[in-house]
Amino acid sequence: MPIHFVIGAGAGLVSAALFASAVVSAALAGLILYVCPLPLCLAGLVWGRPAVTLAGIVGSVLAIVALGAAQGLVYAVVIAIPTAALVHLILQSRTVPDPTDEAKQIVAWYPAGRLVAAPAVIAGVIAGFMVVALGPDMASYQASIDQMMPLIHDALGANEEVWTDEATENLRMLLTRALPAVIAIVWITIALFNVWLAGTIAKRSGHALRPWPDLQALDIPNVMVIAFAGSLALSFMPGILGLIATGFAGAFLIAYLLQGLAVIHFYSLGMPFRTAMLAVLYFAVLFLGWVAIIVAILGLGEPVFGLRARGGPAPSQSHTDNDEHD
Repeated sequence: MPIHFVIGAGAGLVSAALFASAVVSAALAGLILYVCPLPLCLAGLVWGRPAVTLAGIVGSVLAIVALGAAQGLVYAVVIAIPTAALVHLILQSRTVPDPTDEAKQIVAWYPAGRLVAAPAVIAGVIAGFMVVALGPDMASYQASIDQMMPLIHDALGANEEVWTDEATENLRMLLTRALPAVIAIVWITIALFNVWLAGTIAKRSGHALRPWPDLQALDIPNVMVIAFAGSLALSFMPGILGLIATGFAGAFLIAYLLQGLAVIHFYSLGMPFRTAMLAVLYFAVLFLGWVAIIVAILGLGEPVFGLRARGGPAPSQSHTDNDEHD
């Protein structure tokens, strides 16, 4: 049996086991769920598309057998299928003429900007799926939110002095509107973190199937500005449609946050104490929401004002990425 099939089956087994552990262990669920896609990403980025495809199939079957159809379907839709699709995109390439010598052919890999845009769209779709799963109409969706409230009280610490009726109602209203965005933001964060971690491991091991792009060269397709504006406008609509649009808006915001970080990485080249400055910035982005919003606005300004072009020649992605990829 080819090694990539063995690796794929093993990766699916490990990923499904991690998901099952998260389901049965509430205390460690958050931490375990963060690394569920990692075995799939590693299998694909080191052993290729057949390995990640088999990993997704094996993991989904095992999750359904071990946890039942409902939770197994959640694993397949939320983890296995989108992770496998993302890895397939990462490994997509074609040969193009060398710009310095048209007689030569070079490999053009799927561009990094689209590799951020794609999971943003997937995250919006998953958030929409979860909204409809909670309730196909506002009444049933709200009922599902109401069922979550006691669990949230217990998780945050039930204190009658803090959780007054007014505070509980405010939290209920906030959760009703913000949950789709939270789902989308959490999913795209987990997906991109695992892709980055798997890519780093593959690169350092010397077995990566593609060169890894630089963050400072990240260039999200301009059409995504329109998609973000449209989803943001629709998010103010009442009903399920507005909730689904909220999920897409949250995912697109994270994509532009990454582009904002790319702009900062570009302009900080050559600065003294650059590493320390970027470390402080990343810490602030993680723990201060207003900093993250400012960086995302900077990312939104890139396609409009060409910020990196104004600062000098854009960092080369060499022949590894090609924005004209079909």
